[in-house]
Amino acid sequence: MKSVLAVLCIYCFFTLPNFSYAYKGNPLAMSGQGIKQQKQKLKINSSGQAAQLVKSRIGGKVLKVQNKKVNGHSGYKVKIIKKDGRIISVLVDAKSGRIIGR
Repeated sequence: MKSVLAVLCIYCFFTLPNFSYAYKGNPLAMSGQGIKQQKQKLKINSSGQAAQLVKSRIGGKVLKVQNKKVNGHSGYKVKIIKKDGRIISVLVDAKSGRIIGR
C-alpha cells in the first residue's frame, strides 16, 4: 500500500507543474478553444483579399464583391469584367482560398 501511495505522490509531483505551466503559458490550451480557433483560420480574411486573388488568377477589372456563404461557411462572390467585355462571377471560399465557378 505504501509503495502505491509513493508512486502516486511521485507521479503527481512531476505532472501537476506541467499542467499549470501549460495553462499559464497558453490560457486556451486547457479550455479546448485553441483547437476551435485553429480550425476557424481563414485563408481569405476580407473582400479586398478575395478581389485581389480573383484579379491575379483570372485578370480583368473587379466590379463588385459581396459576402456570400460558400460550401456552408464564409466566402465572397466576385464579379469581374474581362478585357474582351465578358462579365464573370465567381465564388471564393474564404476557408480554403479556392475559386469556384469560372
